Amino acid sequence: MPHFAEINPQTNEVLRVVGAKSNLWCENEFGGTWFRTYSDKEDKTYAGLGCTYHPEKENFSAPQPFPSWTLDDQCNWVPPAGFKPSLHLYVEADFAGAYNFHQLDGNVQIIQDNN
Repeated sequence: MPHFAEINPQTNEVLRVVGAKSNLWCENEFGGTWFRTYSDKEDKTYAGLGCTYHPEKENFSAPQPFPSWTLDDQCNWVPPAGFKPSLHLYVEADFAGAYNFHQLDGNVQIIQDNN
């Protein structure tokens, strides 16, 4: 079944993604502005909450990870030239429980999720 993303028409931010017959069906049933998103096309980015729709490229992008990164023609974020990752994170497979990893300003926070 095809998937469609509802976007905020002022910001092009994705509000939700649903499986449906067509974007017209979504507009008639839910209202709003809808665009198809693809999970099986190499040159397309699957939409998710918080992603942005780029009408000129008919594609979606994830939120910009850092202000210095730029968007390429296929809506992938690209680091500045000469960028070298400074973080190496190794995770053991025998963690007891689930963990969330957050990177803020080059620092990593590891938070155990006890849910």
